[in-house]
Amino acid sequence: MTNRLSPSFFKKNTLNVAKELLGTELLYESDDGQVGGIISETEAYTEDDPACHAFKGKKTPRNAPMFLNGGHIYIYFIYGMYHCLNFVTEKEGVGAAVLIRELIPTKGLHIIKQHRSKIKNESQLLNGPSKLMIGLNIKTSLNGTYLWHQDSPFQLIKRMTPTKIQQLERIGIREGIEKKWRFKAKFDN
Repeated sequence: MTNRLSPSFFKKNTLNVAKELLGTELLYESDDGQVGGIISETEAYTEDDPACHAFKGKKTPRNAPMFLNGGHIYIYFIYGMYHCLNFVTEKEGVGAAVLIRELIPTKGLHIIKQHRSKIKNESQLLNGPSKLMIGLNIKTSLNGTYLWHQDSPFQLIKRMTPTKIQQLERIGIREGIEKKWRFKAKFDN
């Protein structure tokens, strides 16, 4: 029996997916070897959310991957210098995704440290969406690809169940700040 997530996992309500991803190990086959960590923080974005790139169902070349079937990858560029990893949710034609905000490193720590060489505290290696993109060296060319394609460098395996999930305001947005759609997991050590 395996705990790998199935393609149907992402075809559900975005807020549920954001919570259920907590405790999942995200593994990535980088050019330097396999790296990854336990997803410990996520944020949900849906079409009825003014902070979402697909607000009101408006499709653009930038956000087009958000309208693909759940389980596709959406990587966006922010602040003119950072990239952020999202997993598309729900059914095709609905613009929704979950931002992966934080990982607890579990695999390829020496590789992650090479990519984040100025960071000495391990808890700060992958504690932000752009930090985990850099630490895992995720290629931006994966934007719009499917997690279950035979050549996908990703694996998602449910490993832990959070002992507590905090619902918090999302970070770095101007609209929709009242929605507590950021989910942070606490795990027993």
